Order: sequence, then C-alpha cells, then structure tokens
Amino acid sequence: MFNINSPLVRYLRYSLWACLYLALLTPLLVGENFLFPFISLKVFYFRFIIELALFIYLLLLIFCRWYRPRFHKLTIAILVFGLIVLLTSLTGVNPYRSFWSTIERGEGSLTISHLIIYCFLLSQTLRSRRQWLSYFSASVFISVLVGLYALAQEHIQISWIVSAATGRLSSTLGNPAYLGAYALGHLWLSLLLFFEYKKIPAKIITGLVIIFELYVLWQTETRGAILSLAVTLPPLFIALAVFWPRRRVKVISLSLLSILLLSVIFVWSNRHSSWIVKSNTLNRVATISLSDITTQSRILAWDSSWRGWRERFLLGYGWDNYNIAFNKYFHPEIFRDNGSQIWFDRAHNTVFDVAVSAGLLGLIGYLAIFGLGFFYLFKFLLKDRANLPIYLLSTAFLFGHFVQNIFVFDCLPTYIMLFMVLAFVCFIVNRHQGLYQSGLSEENYQPLQYFLSAACLVFLILAAVIFNYRPAKANALALEGLKKFYLGQIGEGISTMQQAIALNTYHTPEIRQKLTDNILNFNRSEYISGQKQLKDNYATAFSAIKANIDESPIDVQNYLYLMILYNAATPTDHTLPSQVLRLGEQALKLSPTRPQIYFEMGQAAISLGSFKEGTNYFQKGVALSPKNLDARWLLLTAYIITGQNEEAASEYNTMIDLGLSENIVNLERLVNLYSLTKNYPTLISLYQKLINLKPENIDYWRQLAAIYQNSGDQTSFNKVLTDFLATHPGMTVNNLISNP
Repeated sequence: MFNINSPLVRYLRYSLWACLYLALLTPLLVGENFLFPFISLKVFYFRFIIELALFIYLLLLIFCRWYRPRFHKLTIAILVFGLIVLLTSLTGVNPYRSFWSTIERGEGSLTISHLIIYCFLLSQTLRSRRQWLSYFSASVFISVLVGLYALAQEHIQISWIVSAATGRLSSTLGNPAYLGAYALGHLWLSLLLFFEYKKIPAKIITGLVIIFELYVLWQTETRGAILSLAVTLPPLFIALAVFWPRRRVKVISLSLLSILLLSVIFVWSNRHSSWIVKSNTLNRVATISLSDITTQSRILAWDSSWRGWRERFLLGYGWDNYNIAFNKYFHPEIFRDNGSQIWFDRAHNTVFDVAVSAGLLGLIGYLAIFGLGFFYLFKFLLKDRANLPIYLLSTAFLFGHFVQNIFVFDCLPTYIMLFMVLAFVCFIVNRHQGLYQSGLSEENYQPLQYFLSAACLVFLILAAVIFNYRPAKANALALEGLKKFYLGQIGEGISTMQQAIALNTYHTPEIRQKLTDNILNFNRSEYISGQKQLKDNYATAFSAIKANIDESPIDVQNYLYLMILYNAATPTDHTLPSQVLRLGEQALKLSPTRPQIYFEMGQAAISLGSFKEGTNYFQKGVALSPKNLDARWLLLTAYIITGQNEEAASEYNTMIDLGLSENIVNLERLVNLYSLTKNYPTLISLYQKLINLKPENIDYWRQLAAIYQNSGDQTSFNKVLTDFLATHPGMTVNNLISNP
C-alpha cells in the first residue's frame, strides 16, 4: 500500500479528478457525424470517461487504503437501485434492449450503471467543501456555454452550430424540455454558489448567471420546468422565513412569496388577455387545462402506463421496454391526425416510467433515493444552521427535479446533473457521520496489486471497445449510408448501411428501420435501374425487418413496418397482400387498438379484390378514432376506389360535419380520387365548386369542359364556354380547349 501523499497516488488522484471534470463537458457535445447528433456522441463520450475514471479509481483502491469506499443508507440505496434496474432488465420482456437501450435514448441499464458509478466516484473522491464548490462552479460554467449555444442557434448563422429546428431554445440538448430541466437544475446550483461565495465579485458573477439561467429557462417555453420552479419556490421561501436567523431575510422571503402568489393569480386571471397571448411562454403556461391536446395525450399515456404496470406489477417490463406496455394498451384517441406522436417509448412521467420498467420494486428503490436525500438534508438542516443555504437549495434541487419529471423524463445531461447532486448529498452524510479517515499508511509492494491493475486495464479496453467503439462505428456508418441515399446513390447507401448492420451492435434494429424507411422513399424509377433492382431492394428491406421481428417478436412496430413494406411492394409480387393480412392478425394481438394496423389490412384486402372486407377493415380503424379526419380520408378513399359511391358520399358528409373544410386542397384531393374511377357526375360537382373558389384558374374550366365533351353533353359544354368567356374578358375559346 502507498500513503495518500505518494507520487503514484497523487498522479492517480489528479487523473481521476480530471475524468470527473471532463464528464461535465458531456452536455456540450454534438456529433454531426452520428445518427441522433444531440444524443449519440454524448453517450459514447460519457460512458468512456466513466470507464476510464473507474479504472483509475480501482487503481487507487488497490494502492491506497484511504480510497476504500464509505457506505451509508443513501449510498446503499443508489447502488441497490442500480441492481434493481439490472435485475428487472434480466426478468423483463426484452433483456437485450433493457441492457443496451436504443440509439435515440442511449440509456438502458448500461448507461444507468455508468451514472451510478459516476455518482459513487464523486461521493468517494471529492471530500471537501472547496472541492465541491469548484465542481459545481465548473458545471454551472458549462451550463452557461450550453445556454449561449442555444442563443447562437436562434440568432447566429455559423457552420459549426447545429440547429435543432424546434422553434424554441434547445441548444446542444436537442429538445426544449431537456434544456428547460437542465437550466432549472443549474439555477438552483447557481443560487447555492451565490450564498456560498463571500467575495463581492463572485456574488455579482453568480447573480448574473442566475438571471441568465432564468432567461434560458423562460425562453425554452417548457411548462413542466416552469411549473416546477413555481411549485418549489413557495416552500423554499417559507423555509427561509422559518429557519433563517436574520429578520431581514425572513421579511424578504415572505415578501417574495407574496409577490409570487399574486403574480400567479394575476396571470391566471388575465390568461385570455392579448398581452398573455403575445408571450409564447406565458400563453403556454396560462392555457394549461385538461382539454389541452398535450395534456390529454399525457393523461392517456399515463392511463396506458397504469394498465401496463398492473400486468407486471412487481418487476415490470424491463428498462427501456415501456413501448411494449404502451402498445398493448394504446389509446387510439392519441391518434388525432397524421402528425400525431403515436409511438411512445416513455410515459412523460418518470414515476410511471420507473414503475412500468422496473415494477413496484424499482419504484420503491427510486423513491427511496429521494426520500433518504430529503431525510438527511432536513436532519442536518435542524442541527447545522450555519450551512442552511446548502441544505435548503440541495433540497430545492431534488424537489424541483422530481416535480418537473412528473411531466417529462431525463436525458443524459439532466441525469448527470441529478447524480452529481445526489453525490453531493452523499458527501454531506459522509462528513456528518465522520466516515472519512486518514490516508496515511506504510508503503509496501505486493505482486497482487500489479496483477489486479493489469486485469483492470484489460477490463477498460474491452469496455471501451464493446460499449463504445463498435456502436459508434456502426452509428457513423449508418449516417454515411443515409447521406448516400439522399445523393441518389441507392445501391451504395444500402451497402453501407448493411455494413453497419453487420457489426451487430445494439444500434442494429434502428439501422434496419432507417434502411427500410429509405428504401420505401427512394425505391422509385428515377433512382433505380430496373425492375430487378426494385425487387432486390424490397427483398433487402424484407430481410431487415424480419430480423427485427425475430429478435423482438412482441414489438408491434416491427410488424407494422413489414405490413407497410409488403403493401408498397405489392405491384412486384401479388402474393404479398395475403401476408399482410396474416401479419395484421399477429399485430392485433400485440396492440389491438392501433388503427394503423386495420388500415394496412384494408389496403391489402382491396389489393386482393376483396372490396367489402377491405372497407370493413378501414371502418374498424375509423371506429377506433372516429374524429380523426386523416383516418376518415383513408376510409373515403377505400369507398371511392372500390366504387361504393353512396357510402363515399355519406362519409364525405360526415367529414364535413366533423369540420372538414371544402377548400381548394381538399377538393383537388377528391378530384384526384374520383378521377381514378371516372365518376363524372361527382367530378362535375367538384370542378364547379373549385371554379367558384378560384375562377381565374383556367385548368378548372378546361377540365370541366372536357368532362362534358367526353360525356357527350354538348349543351353543358357550350354553357361552360359561355361562362368562361363572360368571366375572362379578352380570352377566346382557344384558351380553354387548347392543350395546357
């Protein structure tokens, strides 16, 4: 063993600190050369840094007794939660996905374990108040850079600044909700630093940072984070008024509480005023109601979560398998139109996310972490009034984070922030319980130490390659393949994406889906050389999605993908519709209330000539979402192309009653449909409506005249000519009957 002052231990300690500080850079990273650029690089970087940090810590543990871990109830609760996540992942419905997660989330029990290791290393390594204030300062500094990047996205055109195209501030996190949560957390940390720093210049700087974090939070227009702030401030002001010894602070706290409450009442009572409507943030907050579309979708998703949780109440579906429960108990009301988000892999409520993923056992573990954190902070607050700001603002952070996660879920940057504060609370407990001890010990060299060090190095290399390098390579190859598709190089794009798939990483299922999406989009005559390539490309897509089904046979999205593919490829193989119907029956067992399944089955049945059966499928899909006009368009299309004109007319009247506008876009859509069946009486009526809406459009007159002429109605044809000449002075009959 070496003592704490030996050169080896000192170098290892500084290296460990460097890794922990480097982890704070994670939110800044954007990987333009990866799929999901705001997520992928962050995940690979953070995991590698934590693996390197763990390697160094294990060396410290081997060579210096002072770094032996200290445990208390909160530390144990965090570690136990990690074990529960791993256990429930193994007992879940898809252990592979539970461990690795997906490209879009990059979470899974693998990343959760890295976060817990990060938390553990911080709590064991940073052992003084000064070290923690420095670490918090670094995190706040990074958050300022993140905020500045968000402003640059809005106001500066620079090549290396990647836009998230969300319409609201999102920065390097790629989502306004994530940035709102991140800014809120660093608002509490900035307040803590403001109270802890004693020098005036430091207070001025942190005060400006507080204002900046508030501005960024406000500009994200994130209702969950803003509501969390509004809910957390009153108990904080009350606590300051009760526990702070100085009368002046008590008066200020109660005054701020009064101003806050009056402001909330004033905004709510004027929520329909023009000045509220003009402010995007105020309008979003003031218009929250149970009738709000977003709110209704959240409530429906929570109901699906509760139903799914009850089915696997104790151990859940496994981490990152929320989608299975959601699909099984899908609420078709969420499908309002074709732009609706219908594939949820999160409940947008962390309590439900944890409950569905890890069951009651996981939820107890999750709540225990927060419960013990609150318990220790309140316990020490009563004993140690000198450090009141630390206890109150740490509590505010945890409480605010918990509240805002009722409306959203964590991403890697907010997870890092959360586990950093949990590590700080662990440090507080360690200090109060006197768990840190002297690091002096006699030096002696044992061969076992070097053997263990070599074993740790092998572990680091394997982890880096398996957990990070191979997935990163597959991810980058997949993006390269997508770029080739967009350049029209279809063959090269398929080949490159197949190389990515061949690496057989956890990215493979999503890369297969991306490959399929692009084959569907680009498998057309202008991009391919002939019928053989058309069939070969479809065969490649078939193989990819079938492999996804084999690997995850309970994920209905894979079945729907293959059904869409088969319907698209039907002109090349007329046996495919029968397979669509077979797949549809399997898909309905996994998600019986998804209208899209019925729509694909309806299309397949019509392709087989079973018109009545096909329209019945469309009717079933519409019955699940009767107010969805996009769904009714599909049923109307089915009626028209199968010649069921009376049913089509009735369906169109229903759509009008539901609010369909007889505008040019919708009328032209109907014209295109009825042109397929040469329904001249209906086409005449539609063109007459189009002419009334836009009489200057000569093509409408021309098409109407052609219909009368082709049907032999010379009288009506002449009347069209007369009306045209009357409404278009200076034009002649040749303008109407000549080719366009």
